[in-house]
Amino acid sequence: MTQVHSTWTGFARACKMPSRQHIVTSIARACKIPSRQHIVTSIVRACKNLLPIGIGALALVLVFPEPFAIPAPLAVGGMLALFIWISVNDFKTRRVPNAVTYPLMLVGAVRAIFFGDGIFLLYWVVFFTLWTTRFMGGGDAKLLMGLFGLFPDFQLAWFVAASVLVTGLPYLAYKYRQQWRTIPRALFWRLVTRQFLPSPAEFEKDAVPYAFSFCLAGAAYLLAPFVPR
Repeated sequence: MTQVHSTWTGFARACKMPSRQHIVTSIARACKIPSRQHIVTSIVRACKNLLPIGIGALALVLVFPEPFAIPAPLAVGGMLALFIWISVNDFKTRRVPNAVTYPLMLVGAVRAIFFGDGIFLLYWVVFFTLWTTRFMGGGDAKLLMGLFGLFPDFQLAWFVAASVLVTGLPYLAYKYRQQWRTIPRALFWRLVTRQFLPSPAEFEKDAVPYAFSFCLAGAAYLLAPFVPR
């Protein structure tokens, strides 16, 4: 029996007969069957491509609720979920993706054209100035531009200011709790050198994830009409 098996093995090697695994792999390659990793990667890539479209559609529903006939709580709930994702992503990556901010800004511009309301441009100039002077990051500025493009309301500005005071200042105090003694010296040195604004390197190093504060303000603004008075 051993002799027969060795003979068959030698015959298979001589004829270069492929193994079962090799046959399955060859068939998969010939039929172009994607692997599991390739399928997952394709799904993730498709979701990333569809994300701006979904965010734009959500913003349109909030700005123009009548044509879509979608309940307001459902649209607000979708926006709150988006705020949560933006905040978590900002804490992890210190970035607010353009795929999130650009659709909000675009719908804000469409809203302004439709209603003939250009007051949002005043807010955009303010946030653009804060970004160019490195008082806030580009992602944070574009996020605020998107929010104020959709809701150019002074009440939202109050919510943003209150949220920054309530969440931003305590975060800064916690972050620099070990360096508070050096703050007067640093301020004096900036006065001497007349370098009042942080350098790009300092800004990148000491960047603060403020998207959470802005998202909290946006959530408070959207939930305010549902609060009984």
